[in-house]
Amino acid sequence: MVKILEENSWKSVPENVDSSITPREQSKDASQLVNTLSTYLFANSEGIIRARAMLFQIYFLALHDEYYKARDMMLMSHLSEAISSFDIQTQILFNRTLVQVGLCAFRQGLVYDAQNTLQEICGSGRQKELLAQGVMIQRFHQVSPEQERIEKQRQLPFHMHINLELLECVYLTCSMLLEIPLLAQTGSSPDVKKRVISKTYRRMLEYHERQIFTGPPENTRDHVMQASKALAAGEWKKAIDFIHNIKIWELMPNTESIKTLLAKQIQEEGLRTYLFTYAPFYDTLAVSTLSHMFELEPRKVSAVVSKMISHEELAAALDQVTETVIFRKGVELSRLQSLALTLSDKASNLIETNERTLEQRTQGSSNAFERQGGRGGRGGRGGGRGGGRGGPRTGGNSQRQAGGTQFTGGVLGAAVRG
Repeated sequence: MVKILEENSWKSVPENVDSSITPREQSKDASQLVNTLSTYLFANSEGIIRARAMLFQIYFLALHDEYYKARDMMLMSHLSEAISSFDIQTQILFNRTLVQVGLCAFRQGLVYDAQNTLQEICGSGRQKELLAQGVMIQRFHQVSPEQERIEKQRQLPFHMHINLELLECVYLTCSMLLEIPLLAQTGSSPDVKKRVISKTYRRMLEYHERQIFTGPPENTRDHVMQASKALAAGEWKKAIDFIHNIKIWELMPNTESIKTLLAKQIQEEGLRTYLFTYAPFYDTLAVSTLSHMFELEPRKVSAVVSKMISHEELAAALDQVTETVIFRKGVELSRLQSLALTLSDKASNLIETNERTLEQRTQGSSNAFERQGGRGGRGGRGGGRGGGRGGPRTGGNSQRQAGGTQFTGGVLGAAVRG
C-alpha cells in the first residue's frame, strides 16, 4: 500500500524535481521510507508529533513481523509511562500499536510475550472502546448527546478495524497455554504460591466448569474452553483438534505455520501438565514413555523436563544414562490437611482485612487503643466504655482493668488465638 501511494505521488512530479527528505531512490522500499520519515520527525519535532511518529513506526514493524525491533522501540520510548498525558487520539493509537505488537509476538510463537502484551487491553473487557471500534453502552451511566457525538467522531473507519474475535481468540489461546499447567502445578503442590495470570480466562473457565451439560462448541470461546478441558485431562490430541477447528485462524497470514506452532506448544504444555498432575504417583518414568505418549522427540522431552527441574517447578532428577526421570517424594498431604491449610490461609486473610479496616477507621493512630480518659478505649469488642468488659466498672479516670480484653485483631483474632 505504501509503495503504491508513493509511486502514484511521484507520477505527478516532474523528473527533474526530487525530495530532500525522501529521494526517489529511497522511496522504493517501504520499510526504508518509513524509517527515513520517522527519523526526520524525531529530529525536527517534539511532543505529540514525535510520539505519534514513534507509534506509527512500531505499528509498521509489528505488521511486518519484526517483533524484537518493535518491542525494543516500544520499551525505549517509555510511552507506556507517559501515554496518559497525551490526547485521546494518541492514546487510541497507542492501544492499537500495543495490540499489533501482541499479535506479532503470537505469530512468532512467543506465547508468554503475546499474552503479557495483550493482557492490558483484552483483560479490561473494553476492547471496542479502547480501540475506537465502537461505543460501549454502560449500565447506570448516562451519556449526554454531546459526549455521545464526540465518542462517535473518534471511531475509526471499518477498513482500519482490528478483528476483535481474532484478538480474543489469540488472547484466550495464550492464556490457556499458560494457565492450564499452572493450575495443575498448584493443584498437586500445596506449598506453591497460588497466582493468577489471566483473571478473565479464569472466570470463563470456572463458568464453563459449572455447566451441567456442555454441548459441542459453537463459537471461538467455546472451542478454547473445550480445548482447555481436554488439555487438563491429558487429551492433547483432542485439544489440538478443538484449536485447529476455530475458523478465525483463516484471517491470519501463514495459517498452516501458525497451526503447526500451536500444535507443538500444546504438546509441550500437555507434557508439563501431565508431569505436574501425576508426579506424586511415580517413582521413576522413562523418557521414551513420555516421548511415545506425547509424540515428541526424546531430546525435546529431556529439554522440557530439565527446564522444569532447573526452575524448581518439578522435584525430580534426570538420569541421562538410563534416560529416566527420578521423582523425589516431598510432603504428601491428605485431603483433610489440604483443607486445613486452605482454612488457615483464609483465616489469616480475614485477620489482615479486619486489622486494615480498623486501622482505616481510626486513621492510623498509633495510640488509638490506649486512650486515657473518661470513656476508655474503644478498640475491639473487649474495650467497653469506661473499662474492660471482663473487669469491674470503675471511675472514668482510671486505667483499663487487667480483666478487660485488649485489642488483638478483633473477634476473629481472639477466636483464632483461642
